[in-house]
Amino acid sequence: MELRVLGRMEAEDSGGAIELGPPKQRLALATLLLHAGEAVSTDSLVDVLWGDQPPASARQNVHLHIHRLRRALGAERLVTRGRMGYRLLLSRGDLDAYRFVDLVDEAQQASDHGRAAVLIREALAEWRGGAFADFHDHPVLVTEVARLAELRLQAVEYRNDVDLVVGDHLRLVGRLRPLVAEHPYRERLHEQLILALYRSGRSFEALEAFQDVRRILVDDLGLDPGAHLRELEKRILDRDPDL
Repeated sequence: MELRVLGRMEAEDSGGAIELGPPKQRLALATLLLHAGEAVSTDSLVDVLWGDQPPASARQNVHLHIHRLRRALGAERLVTRGRMGYRLLLSRGDLDAYRFVDLVDEAQQASDHGRAAVLIREALAEWRGGAFADFHDHPVLVTEVARLAELRLQAVEYRNDVDLVVGDHLRLVGRLRPLVAEHPYRERLHEQLILALYRSGRSFEALEAFQDVRRILVDDLGLDPGAHLRELEKRILDRDPDL
């Protein structure tokens, strides 16, 4: 079985897509996935699904949602722990978020850059949209959604570093321009864009890109570029052969 949360929540087994049910049932599953391997009480699920105004039938409805999820996912994966509640049991290969993290770790430990490039692309290919896209703004999930989004961006930055090493500068410039527009205060992305431009033989554009990020940081945040960016500008102006 495969569960996916890096996008809209989905599940699939050898027979094809698994129906996860109506929104509250899907939200119950999202909560169990958030606490995979841990017991989640009925009361906790009631709080997540209805907040401060649960209906009189809330606990009964939770039991019904769990019953249907157990039937869909398998009784061996969704188990009851008495009064402690319900526990979702997953292996690392069952969930796309786990696979993503493991592939990033493997890429960073790879002995050569070619292997690292393959692995980091496999990791990023696990993403189909924002994490838990069905419920990305629900209070119980916002912290995890933000954590996964940050890990994704770090993985993108690592992929960019690998591409800089293997010399894929021209294609990298095209990918980085929308990224720096989306994350204007992310200095590492600006640094990668400047370096990719410079290594593509576009020194003037690289220096223009430095002035762009400097203006953004000063105007919006009242901050000068960090030490890495300033050092990069100096090395470009000095035509550092090691750059």
